[in-house]
Amino acid sequence: METEPKLVQSYIATGKAKLIYRHLLQLGAGSLRTAEASECAADQGAFWPMHDLLYGRQDQVYATKDLDATLGGFARDLRLDAATFGACMRDHRHVAEIQADYRAGQAAGVRFRPTFDINGARLTGALPLATFQKEIEAAAKR
Repeated sequence: METEPKLVQSYIATGKAKLIYRHLLQLGAGSLRTAEASECAADQGAFWPMHDLLYGRQDQVYATKDLDATLGGFARDLRLDAATFGACMRDHRHVAEIQADYRAGQAAGVRFRPTFDINGARLTGALPLATFQKEIEAAAKR
């Protein structure tokens, strides 16, 4: 969570690199539900803010006895339209695309989070910014 914002600012926002996010459903039903929350938030233009809340408040996500209520609270914190978000979650509107995304990641060999593919080089784990900078700069020269 410390390196990603710097990567986004230095490389994604400047157009030097592209970030593709894939849902990695490794933690059971909770993973699917949190993926749904991020996609329902995306319907209102808030995928990344929801992503950031989910990672930043993992303790709440894992400790809750009512995940849907917790996710609804996150949606309120982001000032999303509660009725729209709630309907999306109840309808499981994005489950098929999330599962397809997960399968695509698995087919590409993604087994760990985070995983980054940079022009053929795969980096896994929470690595320092300098590691990414070196790989991105090398890829730009290829």
